[in-house]
Amino acid sequence: MEIVEVGILSEGEVEQIISSDFNPNRCGFENKGEIWVEGILNLGISPAKLVEIMKERFISSGGAIFEGKSLSSISVHDDLAVLKLSDGDCLPCRLVVDAMGNFSPIVRQIRSGRKPDGLCLVVGACARGFERNTTSDVIFSSSSVKKAGNSGVQLFWEAFPAGSGPADRTTYMFTYVDPQFGFPKLEELLEIYWDLMPEYQDVTLETLDIRRVIFGIFPTHRDSPLPAAFDRILQVGDASGIQSPVSFGGFGSLTRHLGRLSNGIYEAVSGDFLDAYSLRLLNPYMPNLSASWLFQRAMSTRPQTNVSPTFINELLYANFQSMQKLGDSVLRPFLQDVIQFGPLVKTLGLVMLSRPQILPSIFKQVGLGVILNWSGHFVMLGYYTFLSNFIDPVVRPWVESLPPRNKYQWKRYLEAWKYGAGLDYRQEE
Repeated sequence: MEIVEVGILSEGEVEQIISSDFNPNRCGFENKGEIWVEGILNLGISPAKLVEIMKERFISSGGAIFEGKSLSSISVHDDLAVLKLSDGDCLPCRLVVDAMGNFSPIVRQIRSGRKPDGLCLVVGACARGFERNTTSDVIFSSSSVKKAGNSGVQLFWEAFPAGSGPADRTTYMFTYVDPQFGFPKLEELLEIYWDLMPEYQDVTLETLDIRRVIFGIFPTHRDSPLPAAFDRILQVGDASGIQSPVSFGGFGSLTRHLGRLSNGIYEAVSGDFLDAYSLRLLNPYMPNLSASWLFQRAMSTRPQTNVSPTFINELLYANFQSMQKLGDSVLRPFLQDVIQFGPLVKTLGLVMLSRPQILPSIFKQVGLGVILNWSGHFVMLGYYTFLSNFIDPVVRPWVESLPPRNKYQWKRYLEAWKYGAGLDYRQEE
């Protein structure tokens, strides 16, 4: 619906691209209990149909696609940027939008080869032959910490019906790791996947027709979103680090920010506010994104912490149980990757009241330094919530009266407060 509201897809076209619809959806943690939800990660879409519709719309709006060509370099000048293609052609433009994902060579240049602060490693497969195939798993853990290669990892699962056939199902196995402690190879995780998946899905490999094997690495950096480092070049999507460190990548986060980014980019180009400082305002500090780091760290194993192998599952179940008790206004935003101050305070408060004995293990698991760092972002999350709820309505009329450049800057501040507090999230009716 966010894509519809931006105006690049109609509701009729949305119906065309939906290939599967499944409910209910499970969250479960190693025999400790299950929580079932409706309407969360419950739609499968056809990427081929979506891309085809977007391509037609882009071209009909005057866009041009250079298929089969690659970019070799970008040079930035006072009045334009020039993209040099590998075949020698050049494309002059006013603004370069870098949507090349986590492994964008421009991002590598900006980050100077710095090691990521966290990794999500994912392996999985799409297979045919599942008889029970009407529900999904949003997050499921069937075991405590396991050995993978030379590392201990907490493994999680996600599973859902695929749109390619009624008996087709995609299953992912994923884990969060801290690169400074080492991590398993994807091949090692795939071997574990083939060993554990049949029991997890109650099938035998011999009865399945493997259609596709899936694997990926999703790096995350604490200093995200990534501020613009050059004039006339802006990162969006995963390249900008706008995705949560807990999620697999940023399709959901990109759609959530699409309206904000498209309006901001339009104003930047229209007003010629294409210097690095002005573009940085489009990827501002967001405390709710930074606060997510605590959850990523809590779900990663660390060597020599003397924490029980079952701790991660115990902590997650305690959190999910508390969120379920507090209702949809708390549980649903979290499951849709939006951290908000009020729901976070309620959840942490209920966990501390109902499971005070878990607190020492939390400090061992994540470390005092991480908790102190997170506390600063937590305070800023509350501050941004206050600014968006109470200061924004007061200053907005004044902002509209400002000169163009000041108006552009202040509108970005107001957006940063709103999105940085997760207040862009709207509960579905």
